[in-house]
Amino acid sequence: ILRYVAVDDCGTVINPMIVEGQVHGGIAHGIGNALLEEIVHDAAGQLVTGTLMEYALPRAADVPALEVHHVVTPSPLNPLGVKGAGEGGTLPAPAAIANAVADALRPLGVAVTEMPLTRERLWRRVRAAAAGHNSALPQQG
Repeated sequence: ILRYVAVDDCGTVINPMIVEGQVHGGIAHGIGNALLEEIVHDAAGQLVTGTLMEYALPRAADVPALEVHHVVTPSPLNPLGVKGAGEGGTLPAPAAIANAVADALRPLGVAVTEMPLTRERLWRRVRAAAAGHNSALPQQG
């Protein structure tokens, strides 16, 4: 990820540093959802990714510099006008990343159809498309 820009509205901001940390943490979590995190079971149904040795999470080096902007629309549902701060970063990240990857790989005939978008999974899809197998998109025309 070369650049990640987010706009968040958590209503009235009481503590800007806390809000910034929550938004950054939420985005990091969403990046992990999109690129790394996967629950895997073996053929017998046993969990294979049961510890942090097998379950991939983003490291600080996996998260790009984040550009976060805030819109302040006070909530009418409470006297302080506050809203949640971390959830907004987590939810859109997987869709935004998947769409960016889909746009980048479309010229190669690769369809993005499953997540997480691990390096291995994307490599296999690019190779399959190059060989004319199932990951090719229908021809536009």
